[in-house]
Amino acid sequence: MPATLPPEEEFMKLGVQYYAAARQSAWSGLWVCGNLYHHALEMFLKAGLSRQHSLQELSSRKFGHKLIAIWNVFKAEFPRTTLLEFDATISDLAGFEDIRYPDKVLKHGVQINIDFRAQPRVPSSRPEPEYRLDFYEIDRLVGAIFGVSSLNPLFFTLGLKPDVRAMLARDNPVAAQLLPPSS
Repeated sequence: MPATLPPEEEFMKLGVQYYAAARQSAWSGLWVCGNLYHHALEMFLKAGLSRQHSLQELSSRKFGHKLIAIWNVFKAEFPRTTLLEFDATISDLAGFEDIRYPDKVLKHGVQINIDFRAQPRVPSSRPEPEYRLDFYEIDRLVGAIFGVSSLNPLFFTLGLKPDVRAMLARDNPVAAQLLPPSS
């Protein structure tokens, strides 16, 4: 069955689903949350970019799953100073693409740090590569993307099951922006 929504809305719809799955897995301490957040942010950013770029271009080598490249184009097309504060969040999240498959983890080991509310970074003396995400900051980033994209988040979250909306609202600094008041 063909999609009935414009590309930007299809991307946002998928982004919200990945975001919900990522947030639930982060609360559960599951490492896959990094990859799920990566996909969520990729979908959210491509939603905005789909206004000026074709689906073929968005799936090309220029963009692909390259979160930093996608982010830089998004910031250029939606120039808001509020987005600049999320460069480190995007950089941290982009690294999770490296461990999407277990090859590097098996070869080099891994340290995964899932933080909430910007815990101070403490340098590790361990030799394994470190992957970090702060899902409080990612929540704020999602709110900023919806804000600059001028899309109504309620269009995408109103149809979610109540338990999913409740999980999205839990300790979420942008819950009032993303969810209906009863969530």
